[in-house]
Amino acid sequence: MTELQEQNEKKKEYLNSYKNLCRKLKSLEEQLQSLREVEQSAKIQSISDMPHGSKQSDLSDYIVRLDKILSKVIRTKQECMDKKLEIENHIADMPDGIESSILHKRYIEFKTWEQICVDMDYSWRQTHRLHSKALSNFIMA
Repeated sequence: MTELQEQNEKKKEYLNSYKNLCRKLKSLEEQLQSLREVEQSAKIQSISDMPHGSKQSDLSDYIVRLDKILSKVIRTKQECMDKKLEIENHIADMPDGIESSILHKRYIEFKTWEQICVDMDYSWRQTHRLHSKALSNFIMA
């Protein structure tokens, strides 16, 4: 692998860091939703008129877990917004509007190559050529 290819791979990794944070956030939000559903289920069971065995469900464990996940969601949301702003600023600093547009569509809007080709009205090959050029011109810091 040439030095240019290695640099471009590092740039892609950096640009994809926002997408990875968004995935992490989505996963945490799904965990939070799942835990809330379990909590609702436990509340319904504790309110019912049915006789209970000796083992009562304790909601305090759920509240603690819910609070931990909620804190992670809030922290990850902030990281995600910060990373998006950081990457958008780097993309906006690029001199070529077409190159910056391709990077924005790919790494901020998470569009597929097909969608980018249609949006930009370029062929697959031309889009990839411009993407490669954009990566070469992209400055991380």
